[in-house]
Amino acid sequence: GKSTMLEALQCGIYPKAPGDGREFCVTSPEAAKIRAEDGRSVTAVDISSYISNLPFGKDTTCFTTQDASGSTSQASNIVEAMEVAPIWLLST
Repeated sequence: GKSTMLEALQCGIYPKAPGDGREFCVTSPEAAKIRAEDGRSVTAVDISSYISNLPFGKDTTCFTTQDASGSTSQASNIVEAMEVAPIWLLST
């Protein structure tokens, strides 16, 4: 399924033993895994490209929280990953 494929892609940056089948799954070292992390801390991240209307008028151009939701944490993870310039984003 999807999870098995994403796990294989995530591990595809590492060398594999020839003959075990995993050597056929290769991923660019420039890949980054993105996922939602409920409750994570986020400081001064511009998530406005992904989320623009939060409760209580919370600013998404400089988003800060000690307890991010799944959607705000995933948007933050995407922006933070893009700052280190990965070519590929893998999302669970």
